[in-house]
Amino acid sequence: MVSRKAQIMEYETIGKEKIRISRLGFGTGTSGYTGNNLQTRLTEKQLSDILINAYEKGINFWDTAYSYGTYPHVREALKQVPRDKVVIATKFSDSSEKSADQKIKETLKALKTDYLDICLLHGVRNAFEMKMRSGALRALVKAKEKGYVRSIGISAHGIGAIEISKDISEIDVLFVRINWSGISMDSYQEGFLSKVVALPYVKEVARKIIPKKIVPSLSAQVESLQSSKREQETVKNLLQKCHNVNKSVIGMKIFGAGALTHDIEKSLRFIMSLKYVRAFLLGITSKEEVDVNMRIYEKLVKSTDYADLHRLKDKELRKTRDV
Repeated sequence: MVSRKAQIMEYETIGKEKIRISRLGFGTGTSGYTGNNLQTRLTEKQLSDILINAYEKGINFWDTAYSYGTYPHVREALKQVPRDKVVIATKFSDSSEKSADQKIKETLKALKTDYLDICLLHGVRNAFEMKMRSGALRALVKAKEKGYVRSIGISAHGIGAIEISKDISEIDVLFVRINWSGISMDSYQEGFLSKVVALPYVKEVARKIIPKKIVPSLSAQVESLQSSKREQETVKNLLQKCHNVNKSVIGMKIFGAGALTHDIEKSLRFIMSLKYVRAFLLGITSKEEVDVNMRIYEKLVKSTDYADLHRLKDKELRKTRDV
């Protein structure tokens, strides 16, 4: 078993089950969801070593997905830490209850764990797609009732998904794409193509006939790579409303799918300033990246302006929870 070293790390409590997560989370699906991303190009030992290095620095929040191909890497890291000291989030792209139930069982077996902390419907774009995936949501709810899942949510790939999730009581957590530039950020996905690809039959056929290596380019044709200023403000307003009804918001694509890594500090300062964002995920591929991100994170936490902002944030969060 590894032990934690003293580090500066903030922690937040999310969901109805009061899950304690580090403010900075470790994402294992950088540059795609086809099982051929930057993390899966590492060996199981290489990535597990990086996860453990992050854990030693206070990062207890590890994000994966059924489609990422990183279950073996996460499983290897889980062998080295107490299970109750890390929070595992995973995602499923299924539509039917039967299929999602099967994926949950496979995930528990693959990770060699008795439970999953956070389970999400993966990449929901709009209210139509949420309706098409109601069966998968039922599977998550039943798994939670049986103790296999602690918290349920979605990873949003469109403003409509955020809007509808706000009013779904079973959803505790929203993973949302947000950054200071609007690159690869949630936008309106209400077009014909966005709804066609949400149909279960279309999705099933697409999985069988479309080569995985071209999925990212096809996805880019469905989803806008740059949201408008109006859409960015809409997302921020919606996230505040979600927070006000006790939904826990987790930020993704903080670096705009890699386009904003030229100014890591600006990107971190932006996401850390948003009082309704409880935590955020960074795609990490090396111990050096852990160190760089942690160094800038700690610098911001120690800064006077952030300390003042954080005190204000705590006061405002308490007030909104009391409403």
